[in-house]
Amino acid sequence: MTVIPFRPRPEQEPLAFAIGARVDLRVGALAAGVVRPRGEPREAFAFSTLARMLRGARMAWLERGLHAPLTLAIPGDVHADLEADALSEAAIEAGCTRRGLSFELCERRIASDGPALAEELRARGWNVALRADPDCPLPFGARARALYAELVIEAPADTDPFLAMPDGDRSPLGRRLLAAKGAGLIITAESVRSTAHARTLAIAGFDRGGGRFAEAGLR
Repeated sequence: MTVIPFRPRPEQEPLAFAIGARVDLRVGALAAGVVRPRGEPREAFAFSTLARMLRGARMAWLERGLHAPLTLAIPGDVHADLEADALSEAAIEAGCTRRGLSFELCERRIASDGPALAEELRARGWNVALRADPDCPLPFGARARALYAELVIEAPADTDPFLAMPDGDRSPLGRRLLAAKGAGLIITAESVRSTAHARTLAIAGFDRGGGRFAEAGLR
């Protein structure tokens, strides 16, 4: 009797990135995908690694039949190591277009290190999103209107639906929402927990939302 040994299929290596969804809170349609690198951040943002990762994320997105723009979330602890030229060239090498990719930067790092990275990305034609810090250190005036297209906030579970009313909530979050709306920024809730939470956030002035609620529609 001939015995043919069983050779298990090799396990696939985990992807170097994860892609989450962000949906329009008013109509429920997919608005964007957010790419988050896995592994050691400084290695992930080396030029060749970043270009491969962005290409892989773009192809994985398209293979699912999705055409909404992508946002690359950049961890705050690598801001100081990055140059706008290298980010721009890696994105172009990966086949990304300026309409199809944004860069999401950390407000705390911009407040401490200065806005040079955001300014240089905008000068090269890329949209920049701002991942908000709870202490809200940056003002939203004409400068913010010129630099940022989106504000990403970790909204509380018990959000007040009257946050963005001029005569409503006067908390730091309420004031920030009013300022962001006045600057014309898209306002995104980082995590939306349920349909009811999405409805409340939309009333409060948020435009988009991510997290479990948004990603359920991708499964």
